[in-house]
Amino acid sequence: MLTRDEKGELAIVRAIRKWMDEAVTVPGTRLKIGLDSVIGLIPGVGDLSGAAIGGYMLHAAHKLGVPTVVMVRMLVNLAIDTLIGLIPVVGDYLDVLYKANSKNAALIERAILDRETTARASWWRLIGVFAAFLVIVLGGIAGTVFLVKWLWTAMG
Repeated sequence: MLTRDEKGELAIVRAIRKWMDEAVTVPGTRLKIGLDSVIGLIPGVGDLSGAAIGGYMLHAAHKLGVPTVVMVRMLVNLAIDTLIGLIPVVGDYLDVLYKANSKNAALIERAILDRETTARASWWRLIGVFAAFLVIVLGGIAGTVFLVKWLWTAMG
C-alpha cells in the first residue's frame, strides 16, 4: 500500500506523462502529442528543457523506492529521447513517436506493483541494449579496418 506522499508523487508522474506525451490527440488519428513535442521544436534548448522536465521522473522514482536498475533504464529512455530530438526535422517526428515520459511512467508504475519482476526485466533489457551497442561499435571498427585495408591495397 502506498503512503499519502507516494500517492502524490505517483500523481505527479502521471501528470507529467499526460502533459508531456499525451495531452492532445491529433484529429483523425490515434496519435497523441504533448508539450515535449511542442517545446522540442525549439532547436537544442527545447529538447534539453524536455529532458529536464522528464528528469523529475527520475527524482520521483528515487523517492518511490524504484530499484536502481529500473532508474538506469529510465535514464536510457530519457537520453534516447533527447538525442533523437536533437536531430533536425526528423528528430522532431521521431520524438513524437518515442514518448520517453510515457515509457518511464509505466516503468515506475510497474516497479511499484512488482519490484522484483520489473528489476529482472530491466536487467535483461539493459544487457540486450549493451550487447547491441557493443555489436554496433565492434562492427564499425571492423568495417573501418577493412575499408582502410582495401584502400591501402587499391592505392598500392
